[in-house]
Amino acid sequence: MSNDLVPQVEVVQNGQIMPNARVDPAVAQFIMSAAMAAQLVKMRKLQESQVPVTVKPRKYTVTDSVQEIMLSPPWISFSLVNATTAPISVWINDESDPLQEGMVLGGELFSIDMKFPVIHSLYLKAESGGTSIVRVYGKEGKEG
Repeated sequence: MSNDLVPQVEVVQNGQIMPNARVDPAVAQFIMSAAMAAQLVKMRKLQESQVPVTVKPRKYTVTDSVQEIMLSPPWISFSLVNATTAPISVWINDESDPLQEGMVLGGELFSIDMKFPVIHSLYLKAESGGTSIVRVYGKEGKEG
């Protein structure tokens, strides 16, 4: 058998590296099988986290102070309807991240789909002196 096909391994016994140690092929096969099984479990959990569970619609009154809405379990996606004429700003997960921000004008629908349950919080804020009523429809997922 060619040495190119045999992976290089470092055998440690009692805290000492064993030079030129040979790993029994049955042990190597068991280690590889266990590693593959662990990866399959992780992949299954990730796949299961994408299965949405619909959340009942929520209604909020938004003012010109930032309102944080904590989501537990985290959401996969959400749609927000601004039911009034005053525009509002929406952020997800980090209030200070302008890349996660959106402006929703009166009567508009705003949606975000992250594909995985990674939306842990929403931040809502009306323009200075304004007040809005919003309805939020979300889909939560299982954390992996």
